[in-house]
Amino acid sequence: MKPWEIVGRARTPDGTELTLTRHTSEYLIQANGQSLMSSRMHGSEDSLGTLGCRRASLSAHPCVLVGGLGMGFTLRAALDTLPASATVIVAELVSAVVEWNRGEL
Repeated sequence: MKPWEIVGRARTPDGTELTLTRHTSEYLIQANGQSLMSSRMHGSEDSLGTLGCRRASLSAHPCVLVGGLGMGFTLRAALDTLPASATVIVAELVSAVVEWNRGEL
């Protein structure tokens, strides 16, 4: 069995250590060693983006704030739910998480 590989580390403003690990095609973000999110199981993130934006999608030009990028699943669900005229702002405190989404993820 192939071991988990650490592909990224970062610290949050409060000092929490985030690690991005990979096992074959699965990714996991941990906070101080505790699982935070996984590329394999992201139903709650999908639901948050879909349900949270359902009502806003009725507006002609909705504007939505997503608190945290994570692995991008909430953002993807929001974009899939909202009209093309929507503005979506993502507030991510940890720049490494943005870089992970541009690269590894």
